[in-house]
Amino acid sequence: MTTGAEKDLAAFLPRTRAGMAARGWDELDIVLVTGDGYVDHPSFGAAVIGRVLEAEGYRVGILDCPEIDDDGVSGWDRLPAPKLFAGVTAGTIDSMVTNYTAAKKKRRVDVYRPGGEAGRPNRATIAYTAKARSLYRGVPVIAGGLEAGPRRLAYWDYWDERFRRSILVDSKADLLVWGMGERQIIELARRIGAGEPLGGLAGTCEIVRAEDVPEGARVVPSFEALAEDDSLLVDLFDAVREENSPSSKILAQAHGDRWVLQHPPAPPAPQDEVDRWFDLPFQREWHPDHTARGGIAALEPVRWSVNTHRGCMADCSFCSITFHQGRSIQSRSEESIMREVTALAEHHDFRGTITDVGGPTANMYGLGCKLLEKGEACLGRDCLTPDPCPALRLDKTSEGYRRLLATVREHKGVKHAFVSSGIRYDMLKGKDGRMLPLHHDLVENHVPGRMKLAPEHASAEVLEVMNKPTFDVYEEYEEEYRSKCEEMGRDQHLVNYFIVGHPGTTIQAAIELFEKLFERNYSPEQVQEFLPLPMTRANVQYVCGVDPITRKDVYVPRRERERKIQKALVRWKAPESYRFVLEGLESAGRDDLLARFKGHPAVRRAQADARRSRKQKAARPASMDLDTCG
Repeated sequence: MTTGAEKDLAAFLPRTRAGMAARGWDELDIVLVTGDGYVDHPSFGAAVIGRVLEAEGYRVGILDCPEIDDDGVSGWDRLPAPKLFAGVTAGTIDSMVTNYTAAKKKRRVDVYRPGGEAGRPNRATIAYTAKARSLYRGVPVIAGGLEAGPRRLAYWDYWDERFRRSILVDSKADLLVWGMGERQIIELARRIGAGEPLGGLAGTCEIVRAEDVPEGARVVPSFEALAEDDSLLVDLFDAVREENSPSSKILAQAHGDRWVLQHPPAPPAPQDEVDRWFDLPFQREWHPDHTARGGIAALEPVRWSVNTHRGCMADCSFCSITFHQGRSIQSRSEESIMREVTALAEHHDFRGTITDVGGPTANMYGLGCKLLEKGEACLGRDCLTPDPCPALRLDKTSEGYRRLLATVREHKGVKHAFVSSGIRYDMLKGKDGRMLPLHHDLVENHVPGRMKLAPEHASAEVLEVMNKPTFDVYEEYEEEYRSKCEEMGRDQHLVNYFIVGHPGTTIQAAIELFEKLFERNYSPEQVQEFLPLPMTRANVQYVCGVDPITRKDVYVPRRERERKIQKALVRWKAPESYRFVLEGLESAGRDDLLARFKGHPAVRRAQADARRSRKQKAARPASMDLDTCG
């Protein structure tokens, strides 16, 4: 007789032998190793790949957080060796970003692991692959995910401040899957099961000998050449950017006497295929084994969200989505989205609010042109900068997203359908220059009190380096938004995201942003500190001091003190920012702003509170500051 607990376990992919027993399995075809705790939700890559393989008839186990022992059983012993292959991913986020701040300080919490307990190894792809190879003798090990993909070729590493070899070479994996990996992993499972060679598959990287480099491959600077001359990173970026479509050449990069081959991406998946992936039986929960440890906090922001599409054509300099998900927008059908909405509405914990109906950029749903729909890039002009390309059919696709949102919010059991993912405000105007009807609907029905926008900066020079619209475009939208809220009687606000320390940001540019914030009496509690992540345009700017597309020289704020000042100028109301703001304004000779800053009521209150706190601390008996260990 099957117990309720066994039924619960059987609903998830097994992470232990008990989970295998609940499904009646005594062996596995595939084991997926991940640094995240297992969350069965379409926003978590290991779960998606596992469910896709399960749908193809394979028995798949998820070996999550293998550093954590379960009831005295070593994490690596929870599951048996697989028959076909082991897939390895560091997790949803790059392990170094998960483990360290931009200031290279160790993080204490990892929201993707049970109870937020840190412990993921640095460069987890390398660590997990080495362990899997030692345990699973004779079984291929395939690396993939957001850590491995952008490191598929030699790259400059922010943490080591030097060039490192392709992660495929360092990890000694048999193959590396890059991009969204569903199609590749299905074909790899078939080939391994049939005993066929793994090489030559679109969307993968492999290692070959020099004599096996295909004729016609595009040779890029070797690891050794990059380590000797970092300006060659510009040439490498050019090649990756130009050979990023199905019709592209193979890229070949030497690492000593071995060569890494990057095969071009596959064409964008047809809509019915994308629909099938999202229609899989996700439980939208963390695995029951993790409840006792406090669950997985990263689930909460996305638990009741609906992902409408993949890809982003914005090409922001600091973002790697272009080289991971791709520039082509792969949208789900309305029917598939509504099936998910129905499942949400019927879930026993659902309370009527869908927190997000969107994707990397929400209002790119359905967007494209003839080239992008084939996966081909238009390198002659940018899709959105300096203004949206006329070929994108913004008016038509905007109306499609508007209808979708209306259908979702009118569904039985749905009280609210919010859009919490990013909105491109420069895509909310039609060809006639007027706001599209989508904007009215967003403000009236889909803003959860605050609309999130990412102007990123105010300086025209910095925004050009970031490949973002100029700040006057944001200011025009800001006025439109406030006017629409006032017209509708809505008490709604804008939440802005800004990046500090990005290439191009001089002290004068940082103060330009400070002035814009100061005049709005706005001081964000959080600000993003720039990280030069591999395979981004900004990584090249940071390393070389040159923009790889325009070839213009770019100023790079490298000193820690300089980055602290830039951060303080954004968070200017925070008590700890005071002395850095003074230093920044004084160094730039901005006496006009100094007096206004010192006299601002919020700044004066913050400083008074800080002085009072210091006095109270100084007046406490010394014994109160001692740790009591018993």
